Amino acid sequence: MSEESSSSTTKTILVIAAALGAVAILYWSWSANWKQATIELGYYCLSCKQTENITSYQDDYPNNWRQYPGGGSDSVLYCIKCKKGRAHPVNDCKTCGTVFILHLFPRYDEYGDPLCPKCDAAYGQMAKSRGVDLMPKELNP
Repeated sequence: MSEESSSSTTKTILVIAAALGAVAILYWSWSANWKQATIELGYYCLSCKQTENITSYQDDYPNNWRQYPGGGSDSVLYCIKCKKGRAHPVNDCKTCGTVFILHLFPRYDEYGDPLCPKCDAAYGQMAKSRGVDLMPKELNP
């Protein structure tokens, strides 16, 4: 009888350990899915010519930044510094490192990535001919 009792106790301990392990793995998996990577976005205001980096998951992002109506994209926002100008997101070219403004005079490659106005000289000239400066000196000192 004591051997059966010992075997039953061992099985109970193993079942409890397995259940605790399953709960621990479930908790770890669930909490890992809730953590999102922080994304830092650069913005340039066309009015005050200032730049600002915002973090997409900061608590102040939804409170201080508002979408600019008629901005050409839902990522064009009111400037947080001057409170009136259009702030456009900026992009770093992976090829030449130039920082340029997005959504102001957009052009994309076959994969949907924005084209750099420095690398694509025809695109850069077309923007300049229409009075659009996609690479202001403030972004590329």
